[in-house]
Amino acid sequence: MGVDQSARAAASVDTSPDLAPVNAAPAATAVARPGRPTALGLAAVYLLYLLAAGFGRWMMVIPDIPITVWPPNGVILAMLLTSPRQSWPWWIAVAALGELTGNALWFGNPLLWALGYVGANAAAVLAAALLLAPHLGAPIRRIDTLRQVLALLAIGVLGAPVISATLGSAIDTLVGKNPFATTWPVWWLGDATGILIATPLVISAHNIWRERPRPGSAQLLEGAVIGLLLFGLTSWEMSTGAAHAFLLPLPVLWAALRFEFRGATLAVLALAVAIAAHAQTFEIAAVSPSGPVLPRTRMQVLLLVAAATGVIVAAITRQQRRAVAELAEVNAALEVRMAERTRAIEAAEERFRATFQNAGVGISIVGGNGVLLRVNESLARMLGREVSEMEGEALDDFTHPDDLTLNHEAWSRLASGAADEYDLEKRYLHRDGAVVWGHTTVSCVRHSDGRIAYLIKIIQDITARRRSDEARQMLMREVNHRSKNLLSIVQVIARQTAAHSPEGFVKIFGERLQALAANQDLLVNNEWQRINLSDLVTSQLRHFGTIGSRVMISGPPVVLPPAAAQTLSMALHELATNAAKYGSLSNEAGRVDIGWEIDGSTFRMSWRETGGPEVCPPRSKGFGSTVLDTMTASAMSGEVRIDYAPQGLEWELRCPRSALEQGAETGRFE
Repeated sequence: MGVDQSARAAASVDTSPDLAPVNAAPAATAVARPGRPTALGLAAVYLLYLLAAGFGRWMMVIPDIPITVWPPNGVILAMLLTSPRQSWPWWIAVAALGELTGNALWFGNPLLWALGYVGANAAAVLAAALLLAPHLGAPIRRIDTLRQVLALLAIGVLGAPVISATLGSAIDTLVGKNPFATTWPVWWLGDATGILIATPLVISAHNIWRERPRPGSAQLLEGAVIGLLLFGLTSWEMSTGAAHAFLLPLPVLWAALRFEFRGATLAVLALAVAIAAHAQTFEIAAVSPSGPVLPRTRMQVLLLVAAATGVIVAAITRQQRRAVAELAEVNAALEVRMAERTRAIEAAEERFRATFQNAGVGISIVGGNGVLLRVNESLARMLGREVSEMEGEALDDFTHPDDLTLNHEAWSRLASGAADEYDLEKRYLHRDGAVVWGHTTVSCVRHSDGRIAYLIKIIQDITARRRSDEARQMLMREVNHRSKNLLSIVQVIARQTAAHSPEGFVKIFGERLQALAANQDLLVNNEWQRINLSDLVTSQLRHFGTIGSRVMISGPPVVLPPAAAQTLSMALHELATNAAKYGSLSNEAGRVDIGWEIDGSTFRMSWRETGGPEVCPPRSKGFGSTVLDTMTASAMSGEVRIDYAPQGLEWELRCPRSALEQGAETGRFE
């Protein structure tokens, strides 16, 4: 509203010649020079200045006393604060022209006096602008903060009018119009009131012109109510001699609280108009330094207080609303971040839950006290249990007793801080008591003080691998042992053949070696197939050439699964080898009875030697004894009895009939 916006924008950029483009000069002629307002802006402010001067003239009802409310200075101060400094001379010139025009229209002072008044007002406004510029950050678009309002009140309202009042009162004294002491307070009060009314009003009006807000019907209605209340209260107060003048600022405060600076400035303007209208009814009287204060002057002071209070409340309201808005923005941003964070956490939890529950290995979370906090389905299934019956229980309850020491040693390393993770292979207990081997990998999560918060355990079932490893080791030992036994058998066969058939040694010895080789072929060829028990027994003893005469076989037809056949073949081989070396087959008179039977759900098999050398228990147990006793009993899930009777060795196996039907899964080598 009077300031060239393109000029203001141009003033904010660097216009040094060495940085300007080559073809910039022709274009520059089409716009105003930087800092120069447009002619329309100058004209508008000139008219506004005259309007403000006319308002001041309207309020002057006391002869020969300077204008007691002078808004024109406030109009020019508003233009200086909202414009770049390069344009200030233009606005001062407009003020001088408006002052001279007003003097010609209404006041009729000699030109020299008028020029003095122009200088006094210009000095006050220019000083106020120069002092306020660094405090407000001029040029400004609007007054926003309480700090800016207080600076305006202190410098523009209270300080700058001292200059104009002093200079103007001095001029009045020199020309003989009124004494200095009489003029100065009225002049100061008029300029202070005018600046306080006009400066915020013009700045707000300027923003309304630029932004063109569209108030709602409710806001318009509320504004109308405030205006009517102002005029009503003012009329009542002026008619009662301002006995209750303290009520007049209340509508101004209402407007400031609801509409901030625009509401406060418009309410103050309405209050000033109402006071001015009623001031026309005051009796014209002379003013002296010792005279009583007129009701009109009291109302003017009240107007000053109301305006100051209104703009202060407006500033506080704007800051509070801005803080609330910023807080709302921050809160909204935090809510967005919280929502994103919540979604990310939920997605991470869902991924963890899916991984935890669907992992192909057992996973558990163990508390710092050794109690299972969470267990996944894979681990519960691995141990033949339900998740609910494992969670809340101690981990040691599911560990094989022989491996508890490993558990405690590993826990001690974690508790002492010597390690944060470990892995080991240990045994767990299935619900049915079976051993489950697990490869356990453990990671430790600690509190900030180093104490164990919880452990993450990943357990992989390696039972099949352990069985395979043990079977492979056993077979390697068996191969080694059988090789030695095979050489011993060859020696026995050779010795017996040479002793009884020296003339046919080569032929008979070769036949027995072929039988021995055929037995090995049978074992190899039928390793993973079902084998008739009688064929198995025959294959183990055929190479002795004594079946039917010294070796008696009896029992019903029984077909063995691969695991049972392998176990019994190893036992029969050990028994046959022992009999050939030390037992009843080591001489010419010995005899072996081999028999088996099925009695309901029990399978029994026996080996009884008679007629051999006197038997005595072995002083130590070797691999052969382990095969005959522990390994056979474990693999067949049964019991083995060995009796070293003097008349001959007796060996007996008792096992469930199911051991002959379950195949390779029957045995568990532990």
